[in-house]
Amino acid sequence: MKHDIDHGVWHCPFLWNEGVVLLVLWIAGWCSLAVAQSEVQLWPDVSRQMRPWAYWWWMGSAVDKDNITSQLQEYQKAGMGGVHIIPIYGAKGYEDRYIEYLSPQWMEMLDYTVTEADRLGLGVDMTLGTGWCFGGPMIPDSLANAIVKYKVEKVTGPTEVRFKVNPAVQTLMAYGPNGQIVELTDQIAGGEIKWAAPQGDWQIYELWQQPSGRKVKRAAPGGQGHMLNPFSREATETFLKEFDKAFGDYKGRMPRAIYHDSYEYVCNWSADLLSEFQKRRGYRLQDYLPALLDKDADPQLASRVKADYRWTISEMMTDHFTQTWVQWAKSKGLLTRNEAHGSPANLLDLYALSDSPETEFFRFDRNPLVAKFASSAAHTAGRRFTSCETGTWLQEHFQVTLGHLKPFIDGLFVSGVNHVFYHGTCYSPKEAPWPGWVFYASTQMNPRNSIWKDVPALNTYLTRCQSVLQAGKPDNDILLYWPICDYWSDPAGLNQDLTVHGT
Repeated sequence: MKHDIDHGVWHCPFLWNEGVVLLVLWIAGWCSLAVAQSEVQLWPDVSRQMRPWAYWWWMGSAVDKDNITSQLQEYQKAGMGGVHIIPIYGAKGYEDRYIEYLSPQWMEMLDYTVTEADRLGLGVDMTLGTGWCFGGPMIPDSLANAIVKYKVEKVTGPTEVRFKVNPAVQTLMAYGPNGQIVELTDQIAGGEIKWAAPQGDWQIYELWQQPSGRKVKRAAPGGQGHMLNPFSREATETFLKEFDKAFGDYKGRMPRAIYHDSYEYVCNWSADLLSEFQKRRGYRLQDYLPALLDKDADPQLASRVKADYRWTISEMMTDHFTQTWVQWAKSKGLLTRNEAHGSPANLLDLYALSDSPETEFFRFDRNPLVAKFASSAAHTAGRRFTSCETGTWLQEHFQVTLGHLKPFIDGLFVSGVNHVFYHGTCYSPKEAPWPGWVFYASTQMNPRNSIWKDVPALNTYLTRCQSVLQAGKPDNDILLYWPICDYWSDPAGLNQDLTVHGT
């Protein structure tokens, strides 16, 4: 190697080239580091909402503080973001531990749970009520989910008509030849009708409603009773008053959100349906009872009348029920999650009212269009979350593997879901022998399951996916108009419930 100095310049070609290479490598490394740091900064900060949550059943609400803390710690270590409290029926043999729903002791357990969860970086949601759906001991027969009942008397006039009517009669109508219609309701006296039927063949429709008999499913102690009438504002407000009382003097921590389960009411009528129909549709439904109720009615007329009937109960459920409880939640500073599916109303309208439209899949149902009702509503209404009741009874107890769950949840993600709720985990005291307390329709996402040691890996993956999905915006190449009025125009039946199971 030649070293010489010429005019103060040191000539060392080899070292010069080596220095250039080092400089380039240093610059490249610095740029790579800057890019890497930039990429790290661009990745969303992980919040509890981005992690998977789980339904958490409180059997008999027989919970205590020590076990609450222990189980929340297990969920936190496994990478979960929160739990959803659902009080349900109790475990046999532990009746002395049951806690009455909304009692002072129950409210104390709620406060403790939310406080402990927050300490651990977890969130808490809760069902409004016990089991499912909304209802309980505060709902009398008159406000229970109801079905229409009717009786038809056929007479040929001229003749004297006289008979006892049902004490709950809402309307009594006579339909005769040449389109003749006679209102008989105002002529009822002393529980019976006396009427001189004119010439011709007449049909007299006597119509009333009665409770369907559907009670709150899997209710916890203190939550038993009728499901409410989801078309009735009075029923909804009566239900909510119980929670005004419970939370009126409550000084504890509140949950993040309240939740309404899938529509499993049995209901097609309410006390104010006839008046609401006339107000909303501009004509009297009483004048078309044969088209509504007679299976042999003219199909074209039946189609039009039933479409208007279905439109009306959809609006009533939207206005009187869903908007009412959603606004109530907002007044308490709570978010809302709503499983609208199963209802006879427009699912897009109902889903869009909640902060997190929630879908579900049961066992082996896998139709992505089902989930897209919820995600489409979230997108059009500008909601950040589309949640999902995830893994409901995929297999029998302790037979669900991560191999079942991961591809199933991938399918949810491509359908627009970005907030997974495992279905689920059951509170179980430490002293309960294996398998502990279990809920019959559960994937058993809990430490008593042999897959639990690998659940953190699944949760890490889901958290990465959801952190991106929740930060993004929908970008759809094709949009489909939902022809709800066509669907409502079916001349058969009454309600057109939009279910998710087997769709």
